[in-house]
Amino acid sequence: MFALRSLLAPMVLACLFSLLGPTPPAVAQDLSMGNVNPAKHGTTLAANAFNDKLSELTGGKLKVTHHHSGALGGEREVAQQIQLGAVDLGPITTAPLATLVPEMSVFQLPYIFRDYDHVFKSLDGSDTLTKFYGDVLDKKGFKLIGFIAAGYRGIYGHYKIDGIADIKGKKVRVQEDKILVATFKALGMISTPIAFPEVATALQTKVIDFGEGGINTYYHNKFYDIVKFVADVRHTHQCIALIMSKASWDKLDAAGKKAVEDAWTHARDFNRKFINDEDKSLQDLVRAKGVTITKPDAAPFLAATKGVYDEFYATTAGKNAKPMVDFILAVK
Repeated sequence: MFALRSLLAPMVLACLFSLLGPTPPAVAQDLSMGNVNPAKHGTTLAANAFNDKLSELTGGKLKVTHHHSGALGGEREVAQQIQLGAVDLGPITTAPLATLVPEMSVFQLPYIFRDYDHVFKSLDGSDTLTKFYGDVLDKKGFKLIGFIAAGYRGIYGHYKIDGIADIKGKKVRVQEDKILVATFKALGMISTPIAFPEVATALQTKVIDFGEGGINTYYHNKFYDIVKFVADVRHTHQCIALIMSKASWDKLDAAGKKAVEDAWTHARDFNRKFINDEDKSLQDLVRAKGVTITKPDAAPFLAATKGVYDEFYATTAGKNAKPMVDFILAVK
């Protein structure tokens, strides 16, 4: 009888654990998240989906305080704080992150993604990108959680753009990334790297003629109150790396790490559907604000920027990351 009880006890416990769900982390932790985007931006909503799911999966043991709207500074500053462990995690656009991890510039290469289907297949169809960048980021003190799709980028500013001739000699704010600087130089513009919190003032004072970014960023930051022209050139798709401090990741027990991974799966599924739906509706919302949206022929833009790839390959980071470029371009 004693032997039978000894055999049954572990089975009963296993059944109870399966009913109760995953084991929560042993130690409660309050985590901090830095995010430059405003409350209603799609990246913020994806981050919220991650944070809420993480709290749910851990029974509130892992809770994230989300400092959005640039409360902790620009993206490079937040990334540096994450690297040092002063901030635990955050969604960081790959362009400013490339100032610390140059291989991230792959995502800024002009016209590397054909459309949203290509974006999603590249990011989600295999673990090629996440494996490569997981290793690269790990060496710089980061843990890659996943990639958020944040939409295609265009040009917005004080003048209407019907074709490439309309931008020659104009000043454009770009993110702090060498590839974007090279891209707009190739297009005949004067590239001006400016941290995102300073963009509105730079447009208002006409320090720059144009900004460069997603129509979602243009809309949610109310740039339509400053400039009334958007050119939907789609020179690149904006990818966001949701990263965590490696030091913060290493403090998590196995259950906590599993919860982070599962929360990301939930947030990724939310993001992929959201960004596709948002792209279809935002242009109408922007037009309702009195904004003129043009869609210039992409062929001259593409032809003018082909040399940017060779410039990237000539760098150490470009040589290291060329297999990732080849992988993305080969995705069908």
